[in-house]
Amino acid sequence: MKLDFDLHAGTTEFYVDPVYYDHEFKNRRADVDWYVEQYLDTEGPVLELAVGSGRIALKAVRDGAEVYGLDLSQSMLEHARARAAKLPKARRDKLHLARADMRDFALGRTFGLVSCPFNAFMHLYTREDAERCLAAAKAALAPDGLFIIDVLMPDLDYFMRSPYKRFEGVTFKHPRYGTRYTYSEQSAWDPVRQINQMWFHYDRAEEGEGPAHYVVQLSHRYYYPQELMALLHYAGFEVLYTLGDFEGGPLMADSDSMLLMCGHRAG
Repeated sequence: MKLDFDLHAGTTEFYVDPVYYDHEFKNRRADVDWYVEQYLDTEGPVLELAVGSGRIALKAVRDGAEVYGLDLSQSMLEHARARAAKLPKARRDKLHLARADMRDFALGRTFGLVSCPFNAFMHLYTREDAERCLAAAKAALAPDGLFIIDVLMPDLDYFMRSPYKRFEGVTFKHPRYGTRYTYSEQSAWDPVRQINQMWFHYDRAEEGEGPAHYVVQLSHRYYYPQELMALLHYAGFEVLYTLGDFEGGPLMADSDSMLLMCGHRAG
């Protein structure tokens, strides 16, 4: 069995079904609460790259922020717009959504806060992709603004798993089909490109609606801490704070995430 790294599928398939996406992450709240606090502490509108289904932006807008959100996934943007229509009437015009590539955008204004949350930066698979995104983010950042990014910390034990083994997960009721499915995960690591390719397998566990079996791919390019800090430095950013979680903990070897809070680098 040959495992192909289909980066197009790994960039798009995970975001085709926003109903399932929201169901998958409904209990992941720490990052939402942390980012919302940053948005509310910012004077004026904020810009969120890879806004997705609006899991962060919608709560921030509801709580009083104004957010401009960019994303490449049309299905995620449509879902976010549908959810935004349920906001209180006085808040609906405070969320501005647009389809755009975070490597190449220009909104004609700057923001006191630009964010790239929930591992979205990990869809930038090459140095050139990362540099283009950082250049666009820097151009959108006000002189005294804050750029925030979070990515997963590399996990060598995870990378070394057999790429031919499926690791069993839970059985759950699918939010779109209303049918029980079993979930399993398979992954393969490319140490040269630092890309982890994942295949999420879904098998229907009972008679009912939905396909008997389907697979969703997800590609992540991992960045090591010093590597990402160097990219930010040469893009003209200064790393002001580093965190290892969304509770304010320090970045450590066993941290799951790496959060970097950056400003414009002097000189």
